[in-house]
Amino acid sequence: MSDTSASAWERYENRVRTLLFAILGVLLIAVMIQRSMLPHHPHWTFPVFRASFRHLVHQQNLYAQYAERDLFKYSPTAALLFAPFSLLPFGPALLLWDTLNAAALIYALDRLFPQRDATLALLLVFPELFASMQASQSNSLVAAIIVLAFVALERGEQWRGYLTIALGAAIKIFPLAALSLAIFHRRRARAAGIFALCAAALILLPLVVTTPSMLLSQYEWWHAIESVDAVALGASVMRVLHDAFGEAWPNWPVQLAGVVVLLLPLLHRSRWADPHFRRTYLASLLVFVVIFNHQAERPSFVIAAAGVAIWFVQSPRDAARLALVLLSLTGLRAWGYLPVWAVMQAELHGVLASTAAPIPRRVPHDDARVAPVV
Repeated sequence: MSDTSASAWERYENRVRTLLFAILGVLLIAVMIQRSMLPHHPHWTFPVFRASFRHLVHQQNLYAQYAERDLFKYSPTAALLFAPFSLLPFGPALLLWDTLNAAALIYALDRLFPQRDATLALLLVFPELFASMQASQSNSLVAAIIVLAFVALERGEQWRGYLTIALGAAIKIFPLAALSLAIFHRRRARAAGIFALCAAALILLPLVVTTPSMLLSQYEWWHAIESVDAVALGASVMRVLHDAFGEAWPNWPVQLAGVVVLLLPLLHRSRWADPHFRRTYLASLLVFVVIFNHQAERPSFVIAAAGVAIWFVQSPRDAARLALVLLSLTGLRAWGYLPVWAVMQAELHGVLASTAAPIPRRVPHDDARVAPVV
């Protein structure tokens, strides 16, 4: 491609990104106005987030039923971190929260890919990103956290990587699955220590506004509500099996089987040094944490959509892959994502070819320091 053609293409890419950001900005404002006028939408959790900080500070049970109608199901640390959104006026707080979620995912994709690929990935996740914005949930932020943890570990930044994973787990438990990324990198014992310190600090962080005895009670109440929710099916593989066979099986055997299928490709130790293999595993992980989540709902699928986008962007372009991406975006939830996840697993095992041109690194680093164990 000539310099003139390359320059023209870059200008086109920049216009596309500018248009996307403009549309996103309009949608953020529209969601703020809509949700301010309809504050009791059945799938809207932002009032619960706002109230959680006040309940924590006032030594109240975070997981009891309050006027916000829905139940708070996040950690006490998450309730503390919601402080800025509780203290600001309602409208600006909602706009800030939705903007944070969208901006975090955009930033994560920009850190993972060059601008052209990041823009394509953003286009692919845009429908699910909007669905998550409408519900004002944390799923876009969770997706960003997992991707940013991957990027940090790829650059050898252990403290940043494991602190990011611990932060994700403080919001929702399932980002703990990202700890499996540690297998690709050296100094795993040090990594375990770093993560333990970060997790302990975040677990104890609410002590800045509450007492030790109350904090212990909050974690007991949190465990109790999570135990009740463990029997739910959500928009998950467990729901797919229930609909297909009409049987009421426990969730844990299916989830355990999903974990086994997710981790089996890691037995291919000789492939750990391949950046494409590691990114494909990241994509698989992002899909897995949604389709095997018994609490998955439509806004959750922005996490899985990020995984599909990462997989597609770094793969050869062909009609079959495009068809799988379009299937995942049809709103079929787990039904739409299971086929593409199966293909990801086949590629990780080498059953299907997944050759692609290498993606340039965004920031040079010392390979001797961060190279995976092979």
